[in-house]
Amino acid sequence: MLLVNHPLILLLSLLLPPPSTLAQPCWRDTKCSPITKPAFPGPWESNIYAPSSRTVTPKSVLSLSTGEELTSYPGPNKLERNGSALVFDFGLEVGGIVSLEYTVTGNNKGAVGLAFTEAKNWIGEWSDSSNGAFKGPDGAIYSNFTGPGSVSYTMPDEKLRGGFRYLTLFLIAPSASVELRDISLEIGFQPTWSNLRAYQGYFHSSDESLNAVWHSGAYTLQTNAVPPNTGRKARPMATSGWMNNGYLGPGDTILVDGAKRDRAVWPGDMGVAVPSIFVSTGDLEYVFTILPLHLSPN
Repeated sequence: MLLVNHPLILLLSLLLPPPSTLAQPCWRDTKCSPITKPAFPGPWESNIYAPSSRTVTPKSVLSLSTGEELTSYPGPNKLERNGSALVFDFGLEVGGIVSLEYTVTGNNKGAVGLAFTEAKNWIGEWSDSSNGAFKGPDGAIYSNFTGPGSVSYTMPDEKLRGGFRYLTLFLIAPSASVELRDISLEIGFQPTWSNLRAYQGYFHSSDESLNAVWHSGAYTLQTNAVPPNTGRKARPMATSGWMNNGYLGPGDTILVDGAKRDRAVWPGDMGVAVPSIFVSTGDLEYVFTILPLHLSPN
């Protein structure tokens, strides 16, 4: 059995007035889309990868040396000594701004390093490559502390990480330990949606593998819808680390070719992306944003 949405019904659903309540906040001060609930509720919603909240936490804690699961999150999460590390698995590709809450014991200053990777075989103290300069891995960012006590840390906006699954936290301190109390991620993609699961199209078949393929493609399109001020900085391009504070265009959301890299608008991708968006998420706002950019004679 195979069920798909009808394009005319999808188009009409986009014109309906919004309900009076929102499921969750949109990204920062972004104006929210009127799309707030699925157009076609049904059993296929269980296949949607998008989380139910814009703020998410890891699913499990892994060993850096073996990659094996140590415990489910939160679990006991302590960095005991200089160089110790833990890997936090969010369970699927995510992207945005990470915040940490931790307590330092010991009278030394130091830092907690943050490194991001999409694949488990790259976990470590260096993030995988995204800056486009092809000079090697992106390195890490650091939350510095000056002594014992509680620390709250939020990544700088320009360090937004567009796509990752694994977050490695490691300690740099000669004689201090860190107890990690809270780790959270503010999702940055599809910034105008208050409900990331409000698909305006659907797909369902008797083949679970086919269902997974379709929904993974739809989720990829979601991760490629980004705030227009979070493109990869290109001029000058970062040669170390990464900078995602480039201007991509007007509006509140825009479609890029990849969540992690290039985080740039490429018209050739639209030939596949736009029809796929039309029958899946139905979020055509960012399509209307980028079309004028490519149709303009300037």
